[in-house]
Formats: sequence, C-alpha cells, structure tokens
Amino acid sequence: MNEHWQQFVEEISWFVEPGQTAEVGVSLPSGSWTPVPGKFENLFSDCYRILRTAIVTPVAVAGVRYQLFTWPRADGFGCSWLSPIPSSNPPRSLHPDHQVLLASFGGIVERGNEPSWWVLNHNDVLTEHVARGDATFIRGDARFEMDNIEIPIELEQFYAIAYEANGNVTLCHRQSGEVVLYAHDHAFRHVEPYPGCPEDTLYRLPEAPDFGAWVNTVARQWQRWIEAVA
Repeated sequence: MNEHWQQFVEEISWFVEPGQTAEVGVSLPSGSWTPVPGKFENLFSDCYRILRTAIVTPVAVAGVRYQLFTWPRADGFGCSWLSPIPSSNPPRSLHPDHQVLLASFGGIVERGNEPSWWVLNHNDVLTEHVARGDATFIRGDARFEMDNIEIPIELEQFYAIAYEANGNVTLCHRQSGEVVLYAHDHAFRHVEPYPGCPEDTLYRLPEAPDFGAWVNTVARQWQRWIEAVA
C-alpha cells in the first residue's frame, strides 16, 4: 500500500466505510502541484507555498476522486489534507477569489495529524460542497429573538466556507469577501463579537477579516505545525 495513504487511513480510519474500496495512485514528489496559471499565487501566497511543498497522491474512494496532500515531519508523523479534485467550473455565486481557489485546489474534507487551530474537527473547509449553504439558518437562532436584536448581516449574501462538526460555521460575503464566524459553542480567543450581536452568535476575526486573509492564515498555521519539530 502507498505509505502516505496508509498513514492517513490508519489515523482517519472512518473515512473509507465498510464495503468501499480505495484506488490509490503513485505519489508525486514535492513541487508537483501547480495552480491554474493566473491569480492563485498572488491571492493565496501562503497557501501556494504550502501546496507546492506537498507530496501529492491521487486517490479514488467509492468512485469519488481526491488528492491527498502530505507533508513529512522530522518526527516521522506526516501531516495531510484530503482534498476533492479542483473544480472545472466553480459556482459564479461564490466570491471571485474563492472561484480562483477552487479551480486549482478543491479544499479540505479530512486532515491527518492536525494542529489544534482554526480548522480542527471541521467536516468541510473551502470545498464547493460546503459553499452550497448560505447563512439563512441563523434566522433560527433564538438568542437574537430573546434580546430583540436584528441580525446585522444580509444572510443570503453570506455562504459557508468552513463547517465544524459541532455546528460552528465560517461564512464569507459573496461580493466583499468579508469573513464572519457563527459560533454557538466555542472557546476561541482569536474572535471578537460582531457589533450588536449577543454572545455565542456572530464574530469577527481580526487576524483574517476577508477570504484571502483567512485562507493564508490557515496555511501559515499548518506551515508552523509542519516545521515545529524540524
């Protein structure tokens, strides 16, 4: 078995379900991944650098194609992202920078040996699938109604870019790229309450106020983790 895939499935044992099969290709060396020529490198410089250093393994599970990005660490325990293949036609309803990203990198559906930072325990990060959901679900949050507070963002204009397993959702504005976090259950220190909002609802991220900054911040976090034992 491919050593990079084997390490991934030993840790993320639930990904391949009983009865499913995985077809694993030959791993390509660091430097093999390249984006579609154009804007990716300028928009997502930190994400570009980390993806360029990854070992890339093509995988298909139950007929669904993925790319496994792996980064070896000095302690022998590699880090990895399992990503859908890039989109041939990213939805035009997404922020333009997100469309650029999806044409070259499909986002993240699982992570191996992950650090305890922003995308810990997330089901989907930056994928076309997670972006199908808008922010209208927030209308059901009783905390706004109890305090008679009007929700201060246009819910239809925000869509999901990251979905945590506990229901916290990172949102992006379709035109401006503003990033807002909806977190009903958290102990985050990197957020500040969105103006006029009660606790455990909407938050701003001062370190990453827009889409590009958010993507690059996540990439830098992983880069530090990869190099932590070097």
